[in-house]
Amino acid sequence: MNNEQIDAIRQQLTDHLKAFGCSQKQAAKELGVSGTMLSFFLKGTYDGDNDKLAQKAEQFIRMDTARRRVRQIPDICLSVRNTQAILQKCEIAHMNNEVVLIYGPAGCGKTTALQYYEEHHNGVVYVEADATTNSPRCVLQMLLEKMGESPAGTTNSLMRRIIEKLRGTNQLVIIDEAQHLTERAFDTVRALNDKAHVGLVYAGNPSILQRMYGKRQDDFDQVFSRVVYKCQLKNVYTLEDIRAIYTGHEISPECLKYLYSIARRKGGLRLMTHQCKIAENIAASLKERLSLEHMDAAAEMMGSMEGAA
Repeated sequence: MNNEQIDAIRQQLTDHLKAFGCSQKQAAKELGVSGTMLSFFLKGTYDGDNDKLAQKAEQFIRMDTARRRVRQIPDICLSVRNTQAILQKCEIAHMNNEVVLIYGPAGCGKTTALQYYEEHHNGVVYVEADATTNSPRCVLQMLLEKMGESPAGTTNSLMRRIIEKLRGTNQLVIIDEAQHLTERAFDTVRALNDKAHVGLVYAGNPSILQRMYGKRQDDFDQVFSRVVYKCQLKNVYTLEDIRAIYTGHEISPECLKYLYSIARRKGGLRLMTHQCKIAENIAASLKERLSLEHMDAAAEMMGSMEGAA
């Protein structure tokens, strides 16, 4: 590129960031460069490889523009029964410093609702476990990092610091995907309720119930006996639920019925919203009104063998 072309890209990037309210810090992260480097580039004072950085900027503008045109999954719908149940149980645990267990199949809205509760309430510490963060130490480290603290130290010292930080705060700790926790991790987290007197929510798929109250009942008795409220979720929705989720979207009655049928399958709302997102983008790219044909095309792209009924 010559200097004139680089200057043009520099101006395009400046205009793009301003138009969409994107920070230089976020842009630098996506470009894979430092904030200082990007700042110098935009000012025209970068003494490095301006051609290479201009190419990165051009690619960023193109991808970010395309991403912003993509139809997105709808925001949380507060009228859906599962969402109401999750928010209610979180509030109970938060107000009364109780232990709550929320469990249900994949795609029933657990994570979306739990994150919504965290975003709309003060004093909530939300973490998500997985197969690599299921030990007592890993869980405590995640909690400390979420609270803005250093995760360094022995497991015992981590526990003492968390208890000291939480005691008397009436906060709520939410452990999502808790079916991954080991029995020692379950017991460690449970101690936060005992010693720091904070609310605690375990959330996961149905296997969490089997682990806490199944064949290994004796191992988990100390945990399960403290669960005051249990909330079972199901992928059961009404056509009105689906209509409410897609308020503001131009979706025909036939397509709403189709989405309703998808929501009742394995994968529930997660499968439905992703398939509809793909179908809406197919329709938008063709400048057509969303139809069952677009829904079937989305199902094919996702590898689903079930088309429109």
